[in-house]
Amino acid sequence: MKLSIIVPVYKVRRYLQRCIESILQQTYTDYELILVDDGSPDSCGAICDRYAQECDKVKVIHKKNGGLSSARNAGIAAAKGEYITFVDGDDVVASGTYYYNMNILRANPDVDILEYPVHKYYESSRNSIISFAPEKVSGNAAVFTDWVRREGYEHCFAWNKIYRADLFMFVRYPEGEVFEDTLVTPMLIESSNTVYYSDAGFYYYYDNEGSICNHHSFDSYFYLYRNLVTLQEKCAAIQGLEEKADRILLRCIDNLVDLCRCSDCNSTKLNSALELVKDMKMDIGKLYNSGLSVRQKIKYTPFALFGASFHCRLLAMFRKKLH
Repeated sequence: MKLSIIVPVYKVRRYLQRCIESILQQTYTDYELILVDDGSPDSCGAICDRYAQECDKVKVIHKKNGGLSSARNAGIAAAKGEYITFVDGDDVVASGTYYYNMNILRANPDVDILEYPVHKYYESSRNSIISFAPEKVSGNAAVFTDWVRREGYEHCFAWNKIYRADLFMFVRYPEGEVFEDTLVTPMLIESSNTVYYSDAGFYYYYDNEGSICNHHSFDSYFYLYRNLVTLQEKCAAIQGLEEKADRILLRCIDNLVDLCRCSDCNSTKLNSALELVKDMKMDIGKLYNSGLSVRQKIKYTPFALFGASFHCRLLAMFRKKLH
């Protein structure tokens, strides 16, 4: 068994068949499809069972609801493939994606992670494409440095990547959290010796109403913010990544503004978030000599002059609350 495809399933009844069919119709055949029914209260479990009865490649795990990370972890524990990949139950994998990319992995057996193109927010006004020129990067330090320089943290998604299963020997997704990809993906990149960026195939990520990304609670955004702060601290300590560390810092500040705007934000929660960046600064001269646009420089001036707390409260005043 070469490839284990893990699909967490929860409240995706309207989209699940579309997702499963896109996998079963792949021309690549040396795989197992693991459908993890995470206690879905709709008919998802029955849909999974029907596919398992019709196709011996399909395996179903029924479990008590524990969240996306818990479902992925259950799939990882059951996976028998040499490689692992993830698909969300409301998304689609383009025809030929696994055929072309598994052939790349067969020709490059030293590759630990392969990343392929994404069509984000497919069939939405927010749609955009993330694509790559074919490139192989080797050397543990070089892999992480290259990933940061190409701003891989902007597409930390668990899906659109094929991983050597051994990478998960001591790694699991943090249960009870969201935006877990932004914590785990950098860890996997950091432990990889070779990464391949592929121009083959497509992962279609749909902008569905029930998506976690469309739920704007303080707690959900806090995980994203905390993980970016962790990455920023790591990059700031690596020679040659100082400029990228500054860019990530500004992303952290943007996330702080989003936290301020959450309808359930209060002073206790905000102070705990501010605590993570209280010692981080950006010199105003450094900000104005950066490659940012004039508008961006003006936007971040309050942070450079007065710190994160003043900056975030000021910008949050002029923006609508997120509900």
